[in-house]
Amino acid sequence: MVAVSATVNMLAWSMRSTFALFYVALLGEFGWRRGDAALGYSLSWLLLLLFSPLCGRLADRWGAGRVVAAGGLILGGALVLTARVTTLWQYFLTLGVLGAAGVGAIQTPAATVVSRRFVRSRGTAMGIVSAGASASAILFYPLNAWLIVTFGWRVALVVFGVIVAVVTIPLAGFFYRDRPDPLAEGAAATAADANAHDWTLAEALRSRAFWAVFAMWALGVIGYQIVTTHQVAHAVERGFDPITLGWVYGFGGVCTVVGNLFGGWLSDRWGREIVFTLGSVIGVAGIAALGALDGPRDLPLLVLYAVSGIGFGMRIALLTAIPADIFAGRSLGVILGAAHGGGGLGGFIGPFLGGWLFDVTGSYRIAFVVAALSIAAAAAATWIAAPRRSRAIGSATLNG
Repeated sequence: MVAVSATVNMLAWSMRSTFALFYVALLGEFGWRRGDAALGYSLSWLLLLLFSPLCGRLADRWGAGRVVAAGGLILGGALVLTARVTTLWQYFLTLGVLGAAGVGAIQTPAATVVSRRFVRSRGTAMGIVSAGASASAILFYPLNAWLIVTFGWRVALVVFGVIVAVVTIPLAGFFYRDRPDPLAEGAAATAADANAHDWTLAEALRSRAFWAVFAMWALGVIGYQIVTTHQVAHAVERGFDPITLGWVYGFGGVCTVVGNLFGGWLSDRWGREIVFTLGSVIGVAGIAALGALDGPRDLPLLVLYAVSGIGFGMRIALLTAIPADIFAGRSLGVILGAAHGGGGLGGFIGPFLGGWLFDVTGSYRIAFVVAALSIAAAAAATWIAAPRRSRAIGSATLNG
């Protein structure tokens, strides 16, 4: 179950992790303003406000398998159709609307089904699932870069979309089983859920903890997407060649995977807030290194930014574990989907804001400052959400 969720999460996130490559290609072919070109991608985040809770509700009722399989078909189709666009509105519709529907149908059910199975080691399990998302950069960054250089960005998108659909649909259809887990951890999770408060979406929306989690997602994604969407364009303008960027950002993907696994495991022992804050400090240091680039001689700074992927990975591992700790019950899918909507809002704002600030100021300096402040504010929100309290109650139930 964890392996399948990690794999489909990797395929869904690959659209996010490699968009910067297609972003540069779109700018080169159409000459769109950077803010406009980023807006279509931003829409694929904003509409998660709608699609994530909807897909979470469907997964609660129909099971993760059907919803994730449908998501693979929709996302694959969205990428193939994006390869045919010639105007902005077509780009907004295919990548923005259909892309959001596909990602929401994959990621929210995949996270929910794993979160329900694990209590004591939820951070570790979600660290593995989120590592799948981070691993997408390792696999698809060099693959899509090669496809774009060799065949052009349109063919690259078609091949990319076919891979997403062909892998996701059978995995979800054949290997997801929404039934009680016979393993000890699954039995413990069932016992804990039986004794925990059965949250409804309405109750969650009235709680301070939910809106703190929503803010954690929104602010964190704003900061992360400002830098990841514009990292290639910024480095290219500083004189770095595409080959160098390919291996450095690929190495950054490896560091992020390490952070996912280490951060999830460590949070089961130290607590979610401490690990999320530590990861945020590392991430802010990396953003400072990226912003300080002046030319190819600053390669050590670019490598330092790549290494800061460890900190970003530590944070990503906890984005689902934190609300899952707090909001147990039969409506966990739709509550997680609503919380993920904060990420949708942040993903809408971040790429567009970064592009707009560049259009206005002529550089990414202010954009990177905003990104760093957003990352820090997201860390503060985790302390307001206070998942440590819910974990303490869950531990007492399990130790019974």
